[in-house]
Amino acid sequence: MKSLIRFADYAGMAASALCLVHCLAMPLLIAAFPLLGLGGEHHALHDALLLGVTAPVLLALVPGYLKHRDPVALLVGLAGLGAFLLAVFVVGPHLGDGAETAAAVLSSLLLLAAHLRNHRYCRDCRKA
Repeated sequence: MKSLIRFADYAGMAASALCLVHCLAMPLLIAAFPLLGLGGEHHALHDALLLGVTAPVLLALVPGYLKHRDPVALLVGLAGLGAFLLAVFVVGPHLGDGAETAAAVLSSLLLLAAHLRNHRYCRDCRKA
């Protein structure tokens, strides 16, 4: 179980970091899309990122909470996941790309913080 939590934390950190990079780099990439012959739609990437951030929350933060009873990691992770879902499904469609980007960046930072905290608790548990 510890190795699953550790792997899911790493996957969650990677997915959150990828989301952060995507959100911050996308305005620059969108400007280059016409030169590269690409369209401006990136919904498939959003779907992949949704899975990439949701699965690690369920596979790392929930079992991590059950093992360590640290509510902060779980609550911050759930807040980050909720913020990401709101960014993609509510904020973006109603308030535009800029607001979606801001909300997604916040969600990525929350998710990174939660996985780092959970990882630290799991590392401390291995030492004991």
